[in-house]
Amino acid sequence: MRISHKHKFIFYCNPKTGSDSFREMLNPFSDIKVNNNSKIQGEKYPFYTHISPIETKEIFKNMGWDYEDYYKVVCTRNPYNKLVSLYEMIHKRYPNFLKPDFKKWIIKTKNNKSGGGGKDHQRWRKYGTYALEYFIKDEKGNFLVDKVIRLEDFSQEVPKLFKHLKLPEIRGVIKKNVGKKRKNIQEYYDSELVSIIKKRYSWELKKFSYDLF
Repeated sequence: MRISHKHKFIFYCNPKTGSDSFREMLNPFSDIKVNNNSKIQGEKYPFYTHISPIETKEIFKNMGWDYEDYYKVVCTRNPYNKLVSLYEMIHKRYPNFLKPDFKKWIIKTKNNKSGGGGKDHQRWRKYGTYALEYFIKDEKGNFLVDKVIRLEDFSQEVPKLFKHLKLPEIRGVIKKNVGKKRKNIQEYYDSELVSIIKKRYSWELKKFSYDLF
């Protein structure tokens, strides 16, 4: 995540949505640059990279900071693409573990609570399968962010965000960790899996006009 007290913004690192690129662009203007995992989370380091808005709001309250005084930004991505990217990342990081069939893996994961599984310090894995609404809303359904930017619209939306935050004009959008596709996204999904994704991620699919094709 990135926090600026001067420019009054919070950027949340929703896993597999281009957050590495965004963090680098915001680095020069950030007071808090979090690149740690929750293994070292504590009083001295209350934030961690993929922290959720609901956790952050509570920390702000404990710090005596006004959460509502900050412009809160998060990115999103087509769930079909995001899930494939997460699946490939998990098994690239842990090549010695038996790679499960993609369909079996999807069925085993959840779109909230335990999410994509993993240990506490693997929040990128846990939150990586979250439906966006569960990542950015509180238990009462209130939104905890002000702006959602689609990864697919980075080139248009990043300059607009910088202008809104009154940051210096950005000269070019940085793109980091852009992986190469091993096969077409459509090849990962059959009709049963598509039905599961449509049910689990119905809100964001409709809200951001996402589809498999």
